[in-house]
Amino acid sequence: METIKLYGQTYVKNTSDLVDTLFNPSGSANGTFKRYKNRIELTHTSGEVIAVIKSVDGIMLSTKANDGRYMHSTTLKADQLFNVPSSYMAMVEQAEELLQYCEL
Repeated sequence: METIKLYGQTYVKNTSDLVDTLFNPSGSANGTFKRYKNRIELTHTSGEVIAVIKSVDGIMLSTKANDGRYMHSTTLKADQLFNVPSSYMAMVEQAEELLQYCEL
């Protein structure tokens, strides 16, 4: 099972792996991820894409609007779901580590 971690939360590659983590004694995954050429999309357990980490134009955590465009900020709800650190530098450093791990 392929997993990634961001801000102390775990994401798995697909929904069947997500279901498997429900019975894992070390804890359930927080959602799924999908890797693209220049970004990683994180999906909540509800199936809603709620964050994007992009390697183009710098490293940022963004939310995806209903019309498919990306807003270069997050809501308080998204920050809480993703356990985003209050320090801007900590947020950037951890996102950068994830992008390097995924070779983006």
